[in-house]
Amino acid sequence: MTVTQKIVLLLFLKAAPQDLPYSSRLLVRIIFLYVGSGIVVTSGVAEPALALGRVVLSLTVISVFSYVLLAALNIKARFLQTVTALLGTGIIFHLLAWPVLSFGDIEQAPAVAVQLLSLVVIALISWEVLVTAHIFRSALDTKMTQAVLLSMALFLATLTLSQLVFPETSS
Repeated sequence: MTVTQKIVLLLFLKAAPQDLPYSSRLLVRIIFLYVGSGIVVTSGVAEPALALGRVVLSLTVISVFSYVLLAALNIKARFLQTVTALLGTGIIFHLLAWPVLSFGDIEQAPAVAVQLLSLVVIALISWEVLVTAHIFRSALDTKMTQAVLLSMALFLATLTLSQLVFPETSS
């Protein structure tokens, strides 16, 4: 089974981070794909430099958050596969979000389109939080409830730091 297939299985909670190869070379490739996909997807709604900054910040938060959790539990050896799983699934979520972010001028869209896009965004965020929780549950050997709380903490930390470091400018 290929790495891509294992990442897709992670999306459906049918694989775990330990199913991925323990490979720093793979992690480096995943990092480049994560940054690249993030820039491509967000460049439609943000300047390239801002898109790069946000993606690198997200990558940093995911890595530091995961490292701190694993180090606190004295299981740092799981870092490589955990971050590979988080970033690998993150690439897929970038690609799934691309049509939503490419929609265009939302202020000119009909109300029904805005409502539909809002539901899609909520569904994608919820799915990503669930997949991240699944990865944390496996990596940390914890209960799903705790993993969901950690996943939500990661999501909120990333969102908050992104808005603090790269505040939205009004037109």
